[in-house]
Amino acid sequence: MNSIMRFLKNKNTVTVIGVIAIVAILWGGYYYQLQKTVKPKSVPVAATTIQPRTQITSNMIKYVDVPESYISDNAIRNESELIDMYANYNTVIPEGSMFYKEAVTTKQALPNYILTLLKEGEYAVSYDLKSSDYTDGWGIMPGDKVDIYMKVSTEDDSVMLGKLIENVEIIAAVDSEGYNVYEVNDGSRKPEKLIFGVKEDIFLLLLRSNYLDIEMFPVQHGTWIDDKEATTQLTTQELVDYIKARSVQLSTDPVNSTIEQVR
Repeated sequence: MNSIMRFLKNKNTVTVIGVIAIVAILWGGYYYQLQKTVKPKSVPVAATTIQPRTQITSNMIKYVDVPESYISDNAIRNESELIDMYANYNTVIPEGSMFYKEAVTTKQALPNYILTLLKEGEYAVSYDLKSSDYTDGWGIMPGDKVDIYMKVSTEDDSVMLGKLIENVEIIAAVDSEGYNVYEVNDGSRKPEKLIFGVKEDIFLLLLRSNYLDIEMFPVQHGTWIDDKEATTQLTTQELVDYIKARSVQLSTDPVNSTIEQVR
């Protein structure tokens, strides 16, 4: 026992043991990092070439083992983060490629998403909230139905104001960059445009009114109005006639016009 104690107290012995311990720690750390780098990890890759704007489904995904060092920080590692996402509008995901965060997006973030919300035969109309006093959108949300009022000052300095269209369903409220305001709930997005869809005859009427000295503005329904089953229609013939009298009707205008239903 005494010989062991003398051996351990020897300075040279302590130095050798310390060196061995340091080398062991360094080697252990190096080996750990090496294993972490080269040890294969299973990651999802494209099982087939995925075209832009294509919805990603489970049969488009397979797993391969690759070294950890090959996996970049922006690579998606879990299939759950890919299912029902879309290949970005400007991106082809080649077969065998990893999925990168900038290469996929949600359906709502695609540039043409709003157009997919239109019903058959409808055209999209964008109402600029900055053109009126409704700069905050009055809390109008997608799915809400509003009436569109029209105001015009006549040549004898009188004002003609009334409801032009009723029961317009809002399909989107977007900010200045075109993002849906109500996708987030932190108040970071401010509504600047309301998007809704109408039939071609009303679309042409509204489009032609843009070139006249006419003001349009949305008015919300009260909660006492049950508008769930209500359809979009024109309501005031005098307002329709005012626009039609100041614009040229073309042979390509719809034959079966919603405008005629006002009469």
